[in-house]
Amino acid sequence: MARVWRTKQIERAGVNAFRAVMESAGHIVQEIDGGNDYGEDCYLSFTHLGQRTGDIAAVQIKSGVKYRRSAGYAIPCGKHVDDWMRSRIPVIGVVHDPEMRMLYWVNLTKYLREGFAQGKRPRSVPVSEAATLDRVGIDLMVRDVRNFIAQDYGRPQAPLTFRMALSQELRKKRYERQRFFMEAPPGGRPIPHFVSEANFLERYPKFPEHVVNVGFYVLVLLVSAMMGPGLFETARSTYGVFSSVLWLLCFYVTFWFLISVAKVDSNRRRAKWMRRGADFMLFSGWYFAIGVYFPTAPWPVPEIVQVIYASSIVSMVQAVLLYGGMHYVSDELSRRRRFRAVQRVVAADEQGDEGAVSGNE
Repeated sequence: MARVWRTKQIERAGVNAFRAVMESAGHIVQEIDGGNDYGEDCYLSFTHLGQRTGDIAAVQIKSGVKYRRSAGYAIPCGKHVDDWMRSRIPVIGVVHDPEMRMLYWVNLTKYLREGFAQGKRPRSVPVSEAATLDRVGIDLMVRDVRNFIAQDYGRPQAPLTFRMALSQELRKKRYERQRFFMEAPPGGRPIPHFVSEANFLERYPKFPEHVVNVGFYVLVLLVSAMMGPGLFETARSTYGVFSSVLWLLCFYVTFWFLISVAKVDSNRRRAKWMRRGADFMLFSGWYFAIGVYFPTAPWPVPEIVQVIYASSIVSMVQAVLLYGGMHYVSDELSRRRRFRAVQRVVAADEQGDEGAVSGNE
């Protein structure tokens, strides 16, 4: 069976894309039979307001990524230089990028004539990335080619509308910006406004973590200090002035003990209950601090409730500090005993190895 070549499919994709774009804009595309292809793939008849203008251009279509260059695209001239330059109708070059799904164009006849006027015979014609055949780009291409035809026949040029000029300038700026970022080094271009901050964080990588920790402790300290007067009045309902000061001190010490130990305890379940105990002390402290200290509190606290709370806090502090403290001290002593036992085993093994080596000697 006949083989379908990949290159042929790519070429047909370019012709089909050009035909679809131009016909959607109302112009007429007439393909040239492949056996009669001498540097042109089709003819393009321009229309205006649904009427043919009589202006015609030949079109050479190249399709594929192999026509890409470091900046834009290029159409090789080969043996068609003289044909394109001396053509009585302009020959338009179109490049179809199948990956970008874009069409780009250039006036081959115009470029080659200008080059020959300067004594040049180019081997390829560059195609700018800004010369796209999109909705606005088609209008610019039609105007440029029709003006080129009008100059040859001495007819007046079509005026450049404000919309076309503005769109052309915006497209030029957009492609310049794209090229700027495409030519960036690996990783992209640095943003000058944040270079010094990035250098500081590379030098001190733990700084954000320290800021968060310090901010948390400062916030908790402020919250604790703000509810201090109300808690002192709560303790005064049961104890004297000196005992109330000790009660308030034990309240804060227990609260900070629960927070700090919960962060380092390897037993997740026990650490969770310690955090819950700290949360209870914090929210209950605020409840009593606001209800007792402010005369117009939204929730006035009865004196009997203050007495029960003050007494229960004392029992909680004793349980946490005595039981919790002794438990962690016992764990530390057990850890040290296990560590010393491991050291003795390692030392004995090392001595045994040395004795075996000396015996062999």
